[in-house]
Amino acid sequence: HDVVVIGMGLGKSELTNRAIRAIIPLCKRIVIDADALGALEFPLEGGIITPHAGEFKLLCGAEVPKDWKKRAAVVKKFAKENNVVVLLKGKTDMISDGASIKMNRTGNAGMTVGGTGDVLAGIVGALYAKNNAFLAAVAGAFINGKAGDLAFERYGVGLLATDVIDNIPKAMRD
Repeated sequence: HDVVVIGMGLGKSELTNRAIRAIIPLCKRIVIDADALGALEFPLEGGIITPHAGEFKLLCGAEVPKDWKKRAAVVKKFAKENNVVVLLKGKTDMISDGASIKMNRTGNAGMTVGGTGDVLAGIVGALYAKNNAFLAAVAGAFINGKAGDLAFERYGVGLLATDVIDNIPKAMRD
């Protein structure tokens, strides 16, 4: 049930990218975020990627559509063609395994602060240890967003990633 969560704060040097490319094939379950996304070689052998729109644009080589139906189609197609679960972060998160697509509307503008995507990757990784990749990504997006909403109620747009972490247990209970 081991899961590797990789990418947060690694940097983008060629040496780092080579190390990432060497590590990924050794992992049965992996969540790839942030700096590690730029090192990917597709198709993958499964796993979960958690890009924001800018990172996803670099991965797929095209603008991410603003229209939600077109965006959903692009995410689903990319997931299917590359054998990966995509959790595209945004105002509305879009999650696809290439067969299904789910949307998550929890979360808020206060969560654009650094570190909340790292929290999301960690939650998804923890859930992936006991669940399939698609379910882990869908549930992780919801829990992270709900924890962010709870933090926003108290701190407003000044919330920190640690405030989101502090609210994960309550988000899971609710």
